[in-house]
Amino acid sequence: MIRVPSAARWFGRVPVALGAAGTVVVVEALLRTTRLPRTARVMGAPLASAQEASAAPVAALRLTAAEARRLRAVGRVLRLSPFGSTCLRRALCAGHVLRGRDPRLVVGVAKHDGVVSAHAWLVVDGVNLDPDGSADFLPLSLGEGAVPA
Repeated sequence: MIRVPSAARWFGRVPVALGAAGTVVVVEALLRTTRLPRTARVMGAPLASAQEASAAPVAALRLTAAEARRLRAVGRVLRLSPFGSTCLRRALCAGHVLRGRDPRLVVGVAKHDGVVSAHAWLVVDGVNLDPDGSADFLPLSLGEGAVPA
């Protein structure tokens, strides 16, 4: 049996989806027109200091129902967007959703088989939100003094 959401439930999701789409568009516009420190600040997840990036323990972050719903919506929009669902885009969008919790964006690098790669993730309330994906990456110190805004 296929379960179809009621009209009220479906229409209740529309504002969340539109908000997520708006967040994705703003992130993309900022990534194409400004430097990363400014983009991260505007989205509510400024770049982490070296101390904030390295001091993040692995733990679970309790999300409110609204935060979880908005994060799922952003994830769906990013998967469908023509811009792609890169780790940087996901982290910036999630940072905007969680901006009331003072998130910090961490950018790390690693060298695998002679190829340098980068990864971005969030630290919120001292919790690394991507402990598995970030384990192999060395956080960069990209604070305001390091890269001009």
